[in-house]
Amino acid sequence: MKFIFQFIIISFSSLIFVLSNTFKECQKPKNQGNQLEGCPNGTLYVSQNDPQAEFGTIQSAVESLIDDHSNQYILVGSGSYHEVVNVTRKGPLTIMGVTSSPSDYTANTVHLFNSSYINQTTQNAFQDNADAVVLTISPSRNASLVGSGPTGAPLQPLFGNIDFRLYNIDIANRAVNTGPSAALFVSYANASFYQCTFASYQDTLYVGRNASSIFVGGEVVGSTDFIYGFGTAYFENTTLSSRNTGGGLVAWKGSEEFYGPDTFGAYFNNSRVVKAADANTTLNLTGTRALGRPWNNQSRVVFMNTYMSDIVLPQGFIEWSPSDPRVFPNVTHFIESGSYGPGWNPSARNYSVESVISPEEAQSKYSVSAVFGEFPNWVDSVYVYN
Repeated sequence: MKFIFQFIIISFSSLIFVLSNTFKECQKPKNQGNQLEGCPNGTLYVSQNDPQAEFGTIQSAVESLIDDHSNQYILVGSGSYHEVVNVTRKGPLTIMGVTSSPSDYTANTVHLFNSSYINQTTQNAFQDNADAVVLTISPSRNASLVGSGPTGAPLQPLFGNIDFRLYNIDIANRAVNTGPSAALFVSYANASFYQCTFASYQDTLYVGRNASSIFVGGEVVGSTDFIYGFGTAYFENTTLSSRNTGGGLVAWKGSEEFYGPDTFGAYFNNSRVVKAADANTTLNLTGTRALGRPWNNQSRVVFMNTYMSDIVLPQGFIEWSPSDPRVFPNVTHFIESGSYGPGWNPSARNYSVESVISPEEAQSKYSVSAVFGEFPNWVDSVYVYN
């Protein structure tokens, strides 16, 4: 079946969502008192207004879970949840948002948000980007720390959730143009996300040390380095929306000393780079969105079969800064394959920074199985193809 899915998705990528209905019956809105019909046995229910719900907040439901390796499920009713959620549990956990259209992230009805940021002007030694996050999947605060410099925070001898899955929930950090203000952090964990959205301005989404994540569908919204990290992140059919164009769309770092060869990077397939729908209408972003810049010289960012709108910088990728470029031949890997659209300008790309490879080479080196060493057992195989 995986080969059939692969053929369908490559030929008609929009059909990936027609096949994506793993928890459709559970997520479907139902009459009061019946919301858990069609859900896995033992599913916990969170709602702000349904008397059937056992919990009024997502975090209280998470904290109630037994700390073992059993599969656990949480269904979240429609509404806006102003809270911070931390998942430290090691056992598999699936959180689903109620929706009548699980294949369409624009129809999501569950919204998780907070407003917090790191003031980099007054930041002290005890503050970290990890302290301003809406949803964190990490075994501890120390494990979630970003740290500073090319190597970041010290390595931790632990691992968190082995199989975290989130469906149809919008996550936003509503701090506006302030400093690092993340919607999502994943560190020392395996996590996958289906038709979810993540919105902020700076440093929206972070996949950190020893973390592996897959994002299917959905949208990531931001301005400056809004997808960044240490770990391995794979985006399939995701909309990448810029509110403004500071830094790069992606800022990534890696180290073979820590992870072994070819185990880190940010990979985008069948995705779209566009201006955000809520961007200031007076902003002209044409030709200003750099695809990425190297957080350290072992950065790896790959765009495959991705639509480049007219906001994309003609040269594609950029150096970290003129005084500190952080680009090393055969060490820094910025790659495009099959890019198309008005922002794809092969004659203007800076080939001293990036390279362009064939679709065949991209499939061989950067498919899901190639990136993760095998087809991951912690993803929903109905959504993700091999």
